[in-house]
Amino acid sequence: MASKHRKMLFCSLSICMIQFLDPNRYYTNRQYLTQWFDQDTLCVTDNDFENVELTQQLLDQHSNHNRILDITHNPWVDDNLPFELTPVLTNNFKFFYTPRAGTTFFPLFLWMYSLRNPLWWDTFCFDVGSAKTQGLMCLNNRPRLHRTQVWAEFNRRGIIDQCVFSFTEPVYYEKDQYSYPYPLNIAGEQLDLARNDIGVGHAVYRDCAVNLVTETDIDLTYISEKTCKPFVARQIPILAGSAGINQFLSDAGLDMFADIVPWHSWDHEPDSATRLQKIVDFAESWIVSGSILADYRRLLPRVESNKRYFHSEAFRNRIMCQMSNFEPA
Repeated sequence: MASKHRKMLFCSLSICMIQFLDPNRYYTNRQYLTQWFDQDTLCVTDNDFENVELTQQLLDQHSNHNRILDITHNPWVDDNLPFELTPVLTNNFKFFYTPRAGTTFFPLFLWMYSLRNPLWWDTFCFDVGSAKTQGLMCLNNRPRLHRTQVWAEFNRRGIIDQCVFSFTEPVYYEKDQYSYPYPLNIAGEQLDLARNDIGVGHAVYRDCAVNLVTETDIDLTYISEKTCKPFVARQIPILAGSAGINQFLSDAGLDMFADIVPWHSWDHEPDSATRLQKIVDFAESWIVSGSILADYRRLLPRVESNKRYFHSEAFRNRIMCQMSNFEPA
């Protein structure tokens, strides 16, 4: 059965411009890479990490030795990858500062949202207006530990009802094992549990001025589509992400509103629990102050400037400078 499956995989490769070990896997279709790589390139993806032994067998037998390893879709420890292939395309922004031979920084999500191009997803919304009527939002999909900690702190401090906070799955807080009755209906619209909330088409993005983003991982330097959303939705971001994420976005030319969101006080904090606590402390103080909407209106010209720059060629040139090494002569 395994040999038959392997034969089917190899037969399907001939019709692909960029070849894959398994072209039928979700997220595998990365044909946009043909902008930088020849059509006879074999692309190994993080999907192929699910069965390392099988993948290695397929690689050993595959005749195409022009290969790339694309791990841009998920956070990975780049120094502990299961395959030794070069070049490696990574979304880890530490390589923006310290390039390494064989590893190329490719900020996939920043690039695709900047272009308003959904790539492998169905079409979704990239634009929201600035007529905000509410303060802070924090939407979450999977209840990862750092996200449930933020929710638990908001509950403990009595501010959960002063913002829009939701999960698409029940929360089981690790210490007390209780569940959060997450709102299925927010801003007058039902959350669609059958799909990820990829775009900014839901009314909550239209209504809320500030987006508290809880990234996929707060220990690995990685940027997902979540970090892109405040910029496309004309919002002020508060990022609960890895150390250095605010500095990177600022170095990429985006306004991170340091004069009102004091991210310098936590952005380089190596301990993620301490970093998260400082973020929650600030979010609480801003919510309690009652000044979020007034601050937003005062800062609106900068919000609009961020929006224009985020979608500009100048921004893409800045973040994609390492990918230019692969452009055809």
